[in-house]
Amino acid sequence: MVHYDPYMPEIMDDPHRVYAQLRAESPIHYIERFDAWALARFEDIWEASADDVHFSVGNATAERGFLEGEPTTMEVLSSIDPPRHTGLRKRLFPHFGPRAARALEPRVREWVRECIERHAPTGRMDAVNDLAQPIAFRVACAVSGFPVEDADDLIRMVRDSFHREEGTEGQTEVGQLARDEMRDYLIGLAARHQAGAVNVHALDVLASESEANVPFTAEQIGQHLTLLLVGATETFPKAFASGLLRLWQHPDQRRELCADPSLIPKALQEMFRFDMPTQWLGRTTIRDCEIRGQSIRTGQPVLFLYPSGNRDEQEFEKPDVFDIHRDPPRILTFGTGTHRCLGAFMAEMEGRVLLEELLRVCPDYEVLESEVFWPATEFVQGYRDFPIAFDPPS
Repeated sequence: MVHYDPYMPEIMDDPHRVYAQLRAESPIHYIERFDAWALARFEDIWEASADDVHFSVGNATAERGFLEGEPTTMEVLSSIDPPRHTGLRKRLFPHFGPRAARALEPRVREWVRECIERHAPTGRMDAVNDLAQPIAFRVACAVSGFPVEDADDLIRMVRDSFHREEGTEGQTEVGQLARDEMRDYLIGLAARHQAGAVNVHALDVLASESEANVPFTAEQIGQHLTLLLVGATETFPKAFASGLLRLWQHPDQRRELCADPSLIPKALQEMFRFDMPTQWLGRTTIRDCEIRGQSIRTGQPVLFLYPSGNRDEQEFEKPDVFDIHRDPPRILTFGTGTHRCLGAFMAEMEGRVLLEELLRVCPDYEVLESEVFWPATEFVQGYRDFPIAFDPPS
């Protein structure tokens, strides 16, 4: 019988082998030590994601604390339910939606070209640290209002907050110190900004937000900013680097994209499907329910194993095959329902522009396999360092 625990070493080594076993043997899997359930199949995750009657996102972003039933004061967009969630998301959405992404695209393309041109003469660059992460942070600054001059410190805080050590489950002392530093910085930023909100950035929306006619405190704003910062700058660069790896491993598909860039949006969706960094997010059961004959009680945590759903044989033909021509009607990478990722349109625009410009200048890049670094973690998986080499432009 398959065994699954979100912190087991096999998840850090090869999660998809475990996920395949779960889908085959125990798609609704009980995790005894946490008194929690894990959903491994696409359809179950999709349906539960849209079910606000039986499941709540309250407390579900606290990672280890969520599983162990520990209360948290952290309240962000992804951890509040309708109707409170609905109004706040509606006010934030214009800064993240398709119109905003289209308006920002020319600036993003300029930034990408600057990054590539800066490193092109050397014939190598790090696709995470020299390209995807700096671009993701600039987008976060433009959309959310983070000071661009603080980029290096903020990127360091985000990276260190995900620090893991062998033998330690979940966040380490280094990670907690980074989270505390990031929290204090963002609370200070919110406090300085509250007096002059003019609705240019998402930060302005939060600074003018209130609950029951009581303005958000700087701490509340800072909590929301944490979600926007981490979501914008941590997961996207990892997904992009993994996508570059898959194209390098499939040179025929890469050549197709170089010859016909109009294929890039579809290829990008396949990249996002095939290698989703976030291994799970959760819900708390608020009303007894049943899924596939398993009774789930009120109060029990439920993990949505998104990468497993994205490789579900019942949803995708040959799901373990990377295919840029795949055109599925739906994937789980950005979630679905009420809490679909607010930054999905921005991520799609960033990824498309990055691929278009990188393949234009470096169509035959090589991945320097001996130098890539994939830190062991149970939560947001992906490359921290991903150097590539190419022929410098003449």
